[in-house]
Amino acid sequence: MEAGALKPGLGETLKNSQNAAMDIEAFPEIENFQKLPRQVIVKAGSTSFDADKGASLRGIVINNSGHAIREVRVHVVILNEKGLPSVSTSQLADPEALAQGGIANFRFEFKEQNKAIADYHLYTQWRFDD
Repeated sequence: MEAGALKPGLGETLKNSQNAAMDIEAFPEIENFQKLPRQVIVKAGSTSFDADKGASLRGIVINNSGHAIREVRVHVVILNEKGLPSVSTSQLADPEALAQGGIANFRFEFKEQNKAIADYHLYTQWRFDD
């Protein structure tokens, strides 16, 4: 290996990052949340469907409000083919209390869904931690 050459794997991932998705190890460490909006952010990570288990939706909640929060509840509204709400439910995130910069996760499971979740809307509800 030449002096100053990048290690195989990570270097190749970084070099090709404009053409392909980066591996999680290639992302820089998050040092601060200053570039994120000053709010509580909810983001879906993935949806899945299994004929026996139904559909599921999972993701994360990031607290960038500037204060500790508690009772973090994630709401999902699933829309049908016409864009109308067909299912609406909510659950507490895990963990349900977050310090500034904290990250929680959630997972919704819909056993009665007979197809993958294609169109949905997520939002959060929470309280400031006194």
